[in-house]
Amino acid sequence: MKKSITAFVIICAAATAGLAFYQHKQKVLPVPAPVVESSPGQAAPPPKIVGSQQGQPQLATSSADRPILAASPAPTASDLKPEKTSPPHSRAVDTLVSTQTSFNDRWALLKQLKKKGELGAAIVELQQRAIDDPNDAMIQTALGEALMSKFPIQDYNEQAMLGLQINQNFDAALKLDPASWEAQYSKADALSGWPPQMNTGPEVVQQLSGLIDQQETMTPQPQFVDTYVLLGEEYQKLGQPDKAAVTWQLGLQKFPNNPTLQARLANVGGQ
Repeated sequence: MKKSITAFVIICAAATAGLAFYQHKQKVLPVPAPVVESSPGQAAPPPKIVGSQQGQPQLATSSADRPILAASPAPTASDLKPEKTSPPHSRAVDTLVSTQTSFNDRWALLKQLKKKGELGAAIVELQQRAIDDPNDAMIQTALGEALMSKFPIQDYNEQAMLGLQINQNFDAALKLDPASWEAQYSKADALSGWPPQMNTGPEVVQQLSGLIDQQETMTPQPQFVDTYVLLGEEYQKLGQPDKAAVTWQLGLQKFPNNPTLQARLANVGGQ
């Protein structure tokens, strides 16, 4: 009987020890991560291997594999900056220096700029353009004509300084383009306004006479009549009215309906 009890106790002790060992193993052993099984027929294909520029293989990704980026926020009012526009005088300067602008239109535009109070700003920009592109004859010519548009000027010293600057601009233009009709005429026109004591008359006559000869080899232009008008006026200043009349008469042969030439001849006949 004692043996039976003893055996029973041993069996119970062994069972208790086994249960404790099992519970200890349950606490120690790590729990494996759950495995997500893919649905049948939806298994992802293995990535393709493509060569890179360095010769190392890399994974080729499709658009489906790329991460989805968050959409950029809509621009705010502060982000929408207005497009810069050139000031009116700057656009006018573009027209002044364009070779497509006629002589008469260029002078008409200069008069408009002066009337609007924008001539000074246009001159500043022309001066800067002359610095930036010193090899452009049209810029030098337009700058000289713009400075001429500042007259009349009351201060004698300012007149003298401005006259020298104008002459330098036309000389620079003629150095770049000796055959420029506009630079030749405008230079003669500017010199004709100098005081008599400067004795610029003979130079003006020489330049305009040569320009008339050049006009004979060129396609006729409306502004060519101005050469005859100005040359005749210079002859009058020099006290040579007969030469003035001959010059204006020659001009009428080329421009028979010009009212300025007709008026100049009528004044000579009335003297």
